[in-house]
Amino acid sequence: MNENSTRKSLLVYGMEGGLWLGLYLILRFFMGVAGMYSPILNALAMILFIGTPVVLYYIMAKYHKQNGYVSGFSLLWMMGIMLFFFASLICCVPEYIFYQYISPDYISQTMSRSIELIEEMGLLQGDDASNTALRQALDEAITPTSLQMIMSSMWSNVFFGSLLSIVVAPFVTKLNKK
Repeated sequence: MNENSTRKSLLVYGMEGGLWLGLYLILRFFMGVAGMYSPILNALAMILFIGTPVVLYYIMAKYHKQNGYVSGFSLLWMMGIMLFFFASLICCVPEYIFYQYISPDYISQTMSRSIELIEEMGLLQGDDASNTALRQALDEAITPTSLQMIMSSMWSNVFFGSLLSIVVAPFVTKLNKK
């Protein structure tokens, strides 16, 4: 009887887990930004990126155990989507502050570096129209705004988090068989 009072709903646990996942995504974002200037931080950012499924597994497994292993695949998948949605809401605030106030030229610098890398690799060698369009967009400062960047980040986090949840949820549901 006491066990029922400690259970949390899917939404509440999704919000609480989303807080922790959001803090993880913030750390991953800042390591990725700092990784442009330091190879050690870049390696750390890659480790954090690769470790995202492990963090998701841990949060899902904790919920799965807390509910007495009654949550199935679809419930865990839905929880993964909610985790990434709430984590994205938390993560987009520092991203917006970074893009808007800390480093307003970060987006254009990244775009310029990307164009230079594309030209060095010769990927658009025969396509002068694409080269011209990319350079013109950079010269005319037609880059995404801070708000567009965080909205893109939010939607990609939720979409790819949903796909990742599809992969991780079956492993979590196997916990009750151990």
